[in-house]
Amino acid sequence: MGGYLPGCDPGRPDDTFGVGLGYARISSSARALEVDTALFSGPFHRVRQNESLIEVTYQYQAAPWWIVQPDFEYILNPGGGIANPSNPGRRVGDAAVLGLRTSITF
Repeated sequence: MGGYLPGCDPGRPDDTFGVGLGYARISSSARALEVDTALFSGPFHRVRQNESLIEVTYQYQAAPWWIVQPDFEYILNPGGGIANPSNPGRRVGDAAVLGLRTSITF
């Protein structure tokens, strides 16, 4: 789910702002397999549940032929809550991602 809002600043009609949301759920069959695996592999096996994310981006029209697009994403429960390889009793923490994309068209 997401969307873009073109021309959100009247002085910059070619710029675009976007927000995206995402949610992924680990299937009940996959979770059941992980519960069974945990019975045989010990107490530190984590059962994955879901992952969510939010993304915010802005396309800045620097010139008629050049677009600069910063991007920010925040991911909650990456991998559905997979175990942290450094500390198997805990899940991998949430993640923030910053990006920058540029497009030049001739």
